[in-house]
Amino acid sequence: MQLSANCKVIHVLNAVAAGTSDQTGAEIDMQGWEGVCFIADIGALNATQQTALQAIGSNASGAEAEFNTNAQTPFMADGDGNKVLVLDVFQPVTRYVKPVVIRGTANAVINCVIAILYRGHKKPLVEDATVSQLAAFVSP
Repeated sequence: MQLSANCKVIHVLNAVAAGTSDQTGAEIDMQGWEGVCFIADIGALNATQQTALQAIGSNASGAEAEFNTNAQTPFMADGDGNKVLVLDVFQPVTRYVKPVVIRGTANAVINCVIAILYRGHKKPLVEDATVSQLAAFVSP
């Protein structure tokens, strides 16, 4: 089985210019899914930056985060520019989960954040609206 047939991909945060303010991505509804893997594509980092990826949650759509999942990556090293942060949250305790790119002390560029929902109770019938095209091949 192909990964694309068994997960849902969602673009949850657009590019953000260099800065030190935390950036929160779009809310993910976990109903029908057991896990979500957030992938933050990080660009240039300035020395002494403190950049990490965190997940926060709430039990109601659109609500302020009422729960910190305590799920957070370690901070990136100064030489880790143009790498990714990966945060995998399995069975979150809240229905709605958001990624937060933590940026502090010195500038960090965010290229984007992608969410991959997995272990769904039903296969997705259609791709998320943030996906332009999907192509899957078997031994092309």
